[in-house]
Amino acid sequence: MVLAADAGPRTIEKVARLAQARDVPVLRGPPAEELGSSLGRPPVQAVGVADRALARGLMSVEE
Repeated sequence: MVLAADAGPRTIEKVARLAQARDVPVLRGPPAEELGSSLGRPPVQAVGVADRALARGLMSVEE
């Protein structure tokens, strides 16, 4: 999961709870405007990453 740097408290709580239940790591990303823009969408506060190779790549950048 990638969580926008400026995500609201409610979003953070919901994402953290869901991610923890499924043992999914949560990374902090860019602000919602930039995160959404990079996906061709309006501002996005959280994005799930389904592709395992992409998720591993994101995790290695975070370390």
